[in-house]
Amino acid sequence: MIARTADITGPQNIGIGTDLCQDQPDSIVEWMRVGRWTKGMDYGEGSAEVPGFPAPVTWHRDNRDLAGFAEGLRKAGLSQPEIDGVMGGNWARFYAESFGPLDARTPIQRAAE
Repeated sequence: MIARTADITGPQNIGIGTDLCQDQPDSIVEWMRVGRWTKGMDYGEGSAEVPGFPAPVTWHRDNRDLAGFAEGLRKAGLSQPEIDGVMGGNWARFYAESFGPLDARTPIQRAAE
């Protein structure tokens, strides 16, 4: 799925985020999905009948298995710099470009203000 997304959008535009909900109850997941800013319920991968997370896949038990993603991307043909980006570098770049000091923003970001 990650490699296919990289094919569609370019590997520089995707990354593993910070929303791993490992061992969290459904109430935390609901707060993350809906928050206080909306009145509509977002069931994410679930539904009104089954609102929680789906069962985890057997090959990804928890955050200790994230290294397997990198190996899968390598086998799918991504280069090491592309893998490094997907595994955290792209997220760090996005964060720095989006939330950094005003003078570090791109001209497009400054024009949007």
